[in-house]
Amino acid sequence: MHTPPLSEDLLQLDGYATKATAAKAKDIPGAINLAFGEPDFGPAPGIRSVIEEKDLTWDAFMLSSKSYEKSRGMLELRVAVADYYARRYGLNVDPEHEILITHGGVEAISLAALVTSSPGEEILITDPTYMLYQRAVRTLGRAPVCLSRQCGNHEYAALDALSSASKSARALIVNSPENPSGYVASQVDFEALAGVAEKNDLWVIHDEVYDSMAFARPHIPARCISGLENRSILINSFSKKYGVPGLRIGWLCAPPEVIELAAKLHDYLYLGVNILSERFALRMISDVSADPWMDGVAVMLQKRAKILSNTLTGEKGFTWPRLPQGGMFAFPEVSNLGRRVRSAGRGTEKGAGALVADYLLSEKKVVSIPGHVYGPTSADCIRLILCSSNDVFEKGVRALEELPPI
Repeated sequence: MHTPPLSEDLLQLDGYATKATAAKAKDIPGAINLAFGEPDFGPAPGIRSVIEEKDLTWDAFMLSSKSYEKSRGMLELRVAVADYYARRYGLNVDPEHEILITHGGVEAISLAALVTSSPGEEILITDPTYMLYQRAVRTLGRAPVCLSRQCGNHEYAALDALSSASKSARALIVNSPENPSGYVASQVDFEALAGVAEKNDLWVIHDEVYDSMAFARPHIPARCISGLENRSILINSFSKKYGVPGLRIGWLCAPPEVIELAAKLHDYLYLGVNILSERFALRMISDVSADPWMDGVAVMLQKRAKILSNTLTGEKGFTWPRLPQGGMFAFPEVSNLGRRVRSAGRGTEKGAGALVADYLLSEKKVVSIPGHVYGPTSADCIRLILCSSNDVFEKGVRALEELPPI
């Protein structure tokens, strides 16, 4: 039977690589999943009793389920988000006019792209970067433009292509701390971006969902930088820092005119977020005892990053052009190991990362993500997570320690 045509543009999109890889791993007995970024930690233990007492009741359920949430989200939660910025970064934010509660960080990214550009206009994305950006921008009818960064201490400041490319673009997405590389943008980076943004009338969309996980360099929200206060949009969520990716509560922090337009689109696309989830989120972010707990998580991630970099050495075919500075991921370069794997009969057009990911899965049952999904210059890397359970992480390290020298 004939069916009407579907969107040609969307049919060309590839699937969500990390979810597909994680699903594949579940069908392999004994697979060690170092691929999918679902934090084993969290939430902080201090909120359990108050959630059980005040939110997991019939009255709370009915109150949360019988009405739509307001366009901008629960005011108490927006006030708590503003307090989070004040106590952790000294950033003053107006909860009434500069914060919008969203359906996770992904909705916040989509809204930021929609309000800063029109269909067909360009949005800049650097390589490496989170795989969702390019696909989301295309889905929204915008044109993603990839700019490759060179490894270094101030990678955005050194990005010569940014100035010329931005003349025809409307926004640049910065993920810091970054998935997959762990790069944390510096003060020098953001000051350079402020100059480029002012010169070219460009928005900087700062996805900072891993903000509490910066460990080798301090995290700086873009709106803290002189010149970016009214040219930047912050994207954040509860998923990673509090270890609750299924909660699907995030936020957008931006100048009032951005929030006003984003709230209108939020109504059209989502009507409102889940009120009961907002209540849980409010408990988490209002618990100031969670701040040192999050700092402890960052220390744990730093230790794990060090373990991996000490395990995956040049002798085994790994190099580290970017040692993680924050976030939940490690991103070693594997071209040397890829050459050995290729000589053993494996082949691919997707770079050494795909070869090595396949090799680690078949030989050691270690599941990783090939780098090509994060940008063309990342094809010779693999991504490994740092946020698994202790047992899974230790099994993965033992398996990787057994890799023979190249």
